[in-house]
Amino acid sequence: MKKQRILVIDDDQTITTLLEGILEWAGFEVCLAGNAAEANKYIWDGVKPALIILDVMMPFLSGEKVAEIYKSNEATRDIPILYASAKSEGELQALVELTGACGYLQKPFGASRVVAAVRKILG
Repeated sequence: MKKQRILVIDDDQTITTLLEGILEWAGFEVCLAGNAAEANKYIWDGVKPALIILDVMMPFLSGEKVAEIYKSNEATRDIPILYASAKSEGELQALVELTGACGYLQKPFGASRVVAAVRKILG
């Protein structure tokens, strides 16, 4: 059975490494990007992910803006987005509703919460 691919977009290498380890342990294929430009290389080169885990607070282009761009593009609008952020639950819930993301992980998070959230979205 083919592994589902998850694209993690976060400018914090500690977080991307942590998520990579958790998700690979749970049986997923993981692609890492430090910003939207790196992420676009995966998406537009035909490596369409089953899910995007997206940091909200990134330099240059915020996660909110990245989500808006992906959700407005026909080729990427159906890819579920899961935010990962240290923002408050209220802020994250508002952001989910505003951008059409499917949920959020509030930092700091543990492995079981990450895997549960991803499996809930991907089935």
